[in-house]
Formats: sequence, C-alpha cells, structure tokens
Amino acid sequence: MADYSTIVDIEICHPLFKDNVQLLVPPDFDGLHSGAFREVLSKGLEKVLPVFLYAVGEESLTDQHIHELRELKQLFPELPVLFICTSASPQELTESEQHQLQESCLFLQEESCYTPQCLHCGDVDRSLLGLIQQLDRIGYLHLEETVSEEPSMTTRPCCGQFSVGSDFVDGLHKLDQVLFFVRDCLQSHLVQVSSILNDIHSECLRRFILSAFDMAREIQITPRRIHYAQEKEADLYKSLMVVASEKQKEITHLIEVTLQNMREDLIEIAAAYQYHGVTLLDSEVVESPQDVAVATSEIQHLVLTRLSCAVANELVQSVACLQDTFIGTLQRCLESLEKNCYEQEGSLSASDAVKQILSAAYNIKLTTSSSSSFLHTCLERLRNLLLTFQLPWAATRCLDVAWKKRVATEMLDSLSAARLAKNISAQFRDRVRASHESFQSALRSLENHYSGRLERTEEQRIAIRKYHTPRLARLALESTSMCDMIRYGMPVQGKEIGRGQYGVVFSCESWGGTGPCAVKSVVPPDDKHWNDLAMEFYYTRTIPEHKRIVKLRGSVVDHTYGGGCTPAVLLVMDRLSRDLYSGLRTGLKWLVRLQIAIDVVEGIRYLHSQGLVHRDIKLKNVLLDCDNRAKLTDLGFCIPEAMMSGSIVGTPVHMAPELLSGHYDSSVDIYAFGILFWYICAGHVKLPLKFEQFQNKEQLWIGVKKGTRPERLKCFDEQCWLLMEECWAAEPIRRPLLGYVLPLLLSIKAEYAVKFSQGNFVLVH
Repeated sequence: MADYSTIVDIEICHPLFKDNVQLLVPPDFDGLHSGAFREVLSKGLEKVLPVFLYAVGEESLTDQHIHELRELKQLFPELPVLFICTSASPQELTESEQHQLQESCLFLQEESCYTPQCLHCGDVDRSLLGLIQQLDRIGYLHLEETVSEEPSMTTRPCCGQFSVGSDFVDGLHKLDQVLFFVRDCLQSHLVQVSSILNDIHSECLRRFILSAFDMAREIQITPRRIHYAQEKEADLYKSLMVVASEKQKEITHLIEVTLQNMREDLIEIAAAYQYHGVTLLDSEVVESPQDVAVATSEIQHLVLTRLSCAVANELVQSVACLQDTFIGTLQRCLESLEKNCYEQEGSLSASDAVKQILSAAYNIKLTTSSSSSFLHTCLERLRNLLLTFQLPWAATRCLDVAWKKRVATEMLDSLSAARLAKNISAQFRDRVRASHESFQSALRSLENHYSGRLERTEEQRIAIRKYHTPRLARLALESTSMCDMIRYGMPVQGKEIGRGQYGVVFSCESWGGTGPCAVKSVVPPDDKHWNDLAMEFYYTRTIPEHKRIVKLRGSVVDHTYGGGCTPAVLLVMDRLSRDLYSGLRTGLKWLVRLQIAIDVVEGIRYLHSQGLVHRDIKLKNVLLDCDNRAKLTDLGFCIPEAMMSGSIVGTPVHMAPELLSGHYDSSVDIYAFGILFWYICAGHVKLPLKFEQFQNKEQLWIGVKKGTRPERLKCFDEQCWLLMEECWAAEPIRRPLLGYVLPLLLSIKAEYAVKFSQGNFVLVH
C-alpha cells in the first residue's frame, strides 16, 4: 500500500516558480484514504496563499473526481478553482463544427448567466458542456444563480469584499488565462486582508474618539459636580442650623403634641416591658433597693427612647430639607464622584457625611436629667440616694404592672417640653456641625484626588488627539485605499475643475460603477498634513450618507506621483454642477437662494447631530447640483468637539471671534452661516464694505473682535437681517440654535412664495 502522507520535493527551473512559488500535486483521491488526502492538503497549504488548479483529462467527471472535488469543497468552501480541460482543442474541429460550437455557446450564455473566460471566446467544445454542467451540480460554476453586478459606489461599503469565482478553461492553448485567475485570487486575498486591517483600524479609531468624548466630558463636568455638591450641602447645613437655632417654639409645640398623642401608648408599652437587669421573685417582688433603682431606670429609658424616636420622626416629617427627595440629586452626584476614588478607604466619605446629616435627628439621646424639670430632677436624685441605704423598716417592692404604669406616668408628668426642645436642638446642632465638618474634609480629599486625575486625563486626551488617532486614521486611509485600488483601479483624471488651499480637483467620468465624479488630488507635504487629510477622510467616510453632504465615494493613494518621492492621495466624490460662489456670480433667484440657505442649515445641523463641527462654512464649500440644491463639501477642518485642539482654522471673513482665542464649540458654524447668509441675501460675492477697509487678515481679525460686522443692504428683508445679527453675535451663547433657524427660514420662504404666486412681491437683488 502506498504511503499517501509522503511528500516529495522536486525543484524545476521554470519562470512560473520564481518568487518562492510552490506547486503542490496531491495524490489521487481514494475513498479509503480520504484522511491522507486531507492531511496532505492541510500540511501543504500551511502559511501559504493557495491557488487551486484542477486538470480534467476527460469530457466528463468520474465518480472519483466528483468525490475528490466534494472533499475539496468541504475543506476550502470559499476558495475558487480553475478547471483546465486537457482534451482535444477546438482547432481540431472542422469549420462547420466550430460554427455549431459558437451557436451552442451563445445558447448556453442565454440560458445561464454564467460567463466564464472561455465562453467569451465562443470556442468551447460542445462536448464539454456536460462537464460544465457537472461542475455546476457540484457547486463550483453556479450556472443557475444570478451573478450580481459589481456593487455601485452608492451602495458598496468603503472597503468591501472582492470575490473571485471558479472558472473553466477548455484547452492547454489557453493557459495564459491562468495568469488572470492567479492575479484575481491574489487580489482577492489582498482585499480580504486590507478589509480586516481597515476594520481593525476603524474600530480602534472609533474607540479612541469615544474615549476622547468621555475624557472631555469628565474634564468639563467633574469640577461642576464638585461645586454643585459643595453648594447644595452648604444650603442644607444652613437650613438645618436655622431649624436648630431659631425654631425652638415650633420644636416645643411638636414635643407637646407628641407627648399628648403618645401618652397612653407609652404607658401600655411600659406595662408590657420585661426587665433585663432585675431578677424577680415569683410574686414579682424584689428586696434590694438597688433592683428597684435598676427597674426604674429601665422603664424611664424605655419611655425616653420611644419618645425620642417619635419626636425625631415628627421632626424629619416637618422639616423639608431632611427629606430624601430634597438631597437625592446631591447623593447621586457624590456617589458618582466617589465611584472611582479608592484612596480614602479608611475615612468617612462625603456621601456618608450627608447621610449622617440626614440621620442627625435620629441620633438624639434623651436622659431624665436633661428632659425633666429641675425640681423633679432634684427629687429623683434624693430618692435614688435614699434607696442606696438598706433601712430595716423598708418594705419589699412589688414591681408589677401597676408599678410599671406608675413609674411611666411619673416620668411623663415630669417631662418638660421646653427642656426637651432645648436638649434636642443642642444635640441636633452639634451632630449636624460635626457631619458638616466631616463632609468638608471628605470633599477636599475628593478635590485633591480629581485634580491629579483630571490632569492625567487631559494628557491622555491630548495624546489621543495629536498622536494616536491621526496615526490610526492614516493607516485606515491606506488600507481602504488599497481595497479601492484593487477593485476599481486608478481614477482617470480629466480637466481641472477647481483648486483650493490644499489640493486640486479634477473631473472623472466614471469610477467604481458610478459617475460623473470629482477627484480631489492632495499631496501632503509632511506628517501633519497627512494626519489632517486622514482625519478628514475618516470623518467624511464614517458619517451616514445625507442628501445635504457631498458623499465621499473612495480613495486611492498614487505612489507614482512625483516620481515616487511624495505620494498623492486621490479622494473620489460626487461631482456637482458648481459651487455657490459661481452660482451667485451668474445670478440666482431669491426663492432659490432661500432654498440654498435652508439646505446649508440642514447640512450643518446633520453634522452637529453626528458630533462634528465643520469649521469652514463658506461660499466655495457649498456645491450646487443641476436643480440648484446645495450640499456641503470639503470637510477638511471638520472635527468632533471632543477632538478640537483650539487650532485657528477656517476662512477669515467667516471666522467667529472666539476662534482666535482657541476656545470654541459648534456655534462657530452658526456664526459662519450668518456671514454666508449675508452673501445669499445680497445676491453677489462682493466683500462687505466694512471688510474692504482692512488691508490684511490681522486687521480683519482685530475688527471682528471689536464687533465689526457686514453692513445692512437696502434690499435685505427685516427677518433675514435680524437672523444674520443673531447668528453672528459676539457671544456664542446668544447665537440661535439650528432648530430655531431652520423653521424660521422655511416660514420666510413660504411667505415669499405666497407673495410671488399672487404677484405682490418686491424683487430682492
């Protein structure tokens, strides 16, 4: 029996085997030795990129071939196979037979959607059609399945799959097709690996950006939380001290009412009390005066304890700031602050100190000396003194129910509501003050803990923003560009249609199944520009498609640009008719301009909903389609708020004053829209007269900072002018929200549409 697991290495000098290419010829499949067949394939294909070629010497498959192919399908279900038939080639047929062969090929193409390489040539031997149908039944050629077209750029993922199907070659004279098949297989592997890399890069980027958001939120909200806790506890402390110091009459009245309501209940509770420190005889008689004193003390303690609990409950119910609902937010705020603080484990936490403040009323201890009147206290002390002497004529005491009731009654009669109120207020005040001091100490510890923590958090956020995220974005750009290059090739650049600060825009008739396109060619001169470009690509690519944002279709890195010294990045996007600058120069009707303003607001609002700030809203970054509907483009400065570094970016005329200070938020886009809306209402692209006086952008920035804004033109509508003024307000907090701007613009447009339809309108130039 042959050893199926033996592998023989043979070296052949052939151009096909250069670059470390290996050819593995497995043994013929034998049903009795299928395990050896699997073992040979598994060992031979370790750490290699396999390309399967299957030679068929007959016009049909034998049972052994079918079992072999099914076994191969089970082992490698996703890998394609190139079938090569080594039977007679079509050149041996007569002319009439070749004509019949072409007709049968056309019939096969009409009956099935499978069109392998050989069918395009129209010279497949009709005797091989049965072989092709056998391969279809096994599951390799898929004659009856609909082959989906290459996904268009409007629906495909940015870095999708590149699948290669099995193919059929009907003769050794077509071995050149092996090169195409091998190329497609290797490209499929490249796309698969690039897609995996891109998924990893994108997921890491997403997590980094979310972490930056969380860090920015923690840096902003933690000091506010500490300040809120400090203010809220101070208000609580002041309120309780006022209650303890200035509400003596109310507390006295509360005690009197409680005593009156609980008198009978306390006497009954005392009557049912079982002694703990006294041993009674069978008739509940004691002989020792000390036992009588102990029993009396227990009854008095019972009465005072129940009374203090009742008074505490009434006090808590009557004072609003002692309710849990009053400080619920404070308690949750402190617990969230203390959640990640483990340094002060042995000391009292701030939340516990607040709980102590709330429970101060329940911790009041009442004694007979502090609760009874002065005369009763003196008599009680004299009585206790006499009980210490064992007098021969003293009779035994019966500590029965009647005695318990009498002691409880005497205790209640001796209580002074005024002294009780004074004692309760003093204890309550002392406990609240002690808890307040504990809270302040715990809060200082929290502040010290978070001061260092927030510094480290800010350092981490800066590292994410400046170092980690841009590098990952560049890797993601390169990986997805490789996918697009393999799948769609290099876009053919047509005439130049635009030029900006950071690149040149060319036309492209078709790329990736869609067209016409615009190709933005950018040559980053250094790592900083590379990082900025990569981040622009990431933000533009990851946001969901929106009708008011120009969609980025793909990217390709041209490594041959400039002789290979400096690669160029080609960003492929939808091509629109013109930008708003050109549209205003050629002239646009008033209602059309209002609709453009509405479209711009919708685009900005969508970006803000995705957590992005455009930062460069201007005429040339608003593109118009054939119907003069607007879309925002050039997200080169677009960035999440959490990733903003305070860098000065944008176009000077449209820049908000706070951009110069480096501390700004999404309201800078609203300011820029206000300037853009001035041009839309003016209907031209001339610089405002107030801005023409400035010689350079430094003077312009100084003027804007001092409050210089575009002048009002005679043709401006009153509502439009007021909206402009609100949008370019110096203080960001005074600028309107886009949720207010959009309905206002819609109402203005509706009013003018009615006027135009009635013929009662004033033309706005």
